[in-house]
Amino acid sequence: MLRLIDYAIGVCRENGVECSICGQAGSDPDMVTWLVEHGISSVSANIDAVPRIREAVARKEQQILLDAARRNA
Repeated sequence: MLRLIDYAIGVCRENGVECSICGQAGSDPDMVTWLVEHGISSVSANIDAVPRIREAVARKEQQILLDAARRNA
């Protein structure tokens, strides 16, 4: 299933289409980290999970930016 999600995200990115996910996956910090790593545009999460999801997304985005900076240094 993850390969199919990764494929869908890739096709959306290649064609300039926003790709988002809703449901329980958007409320799981580990899954959201994976989704951000694979290029998801947005997620929706249960209200009680939002603080944890924001933290997970910020941490992953920071890691992506640092890795890109190191490759270009």
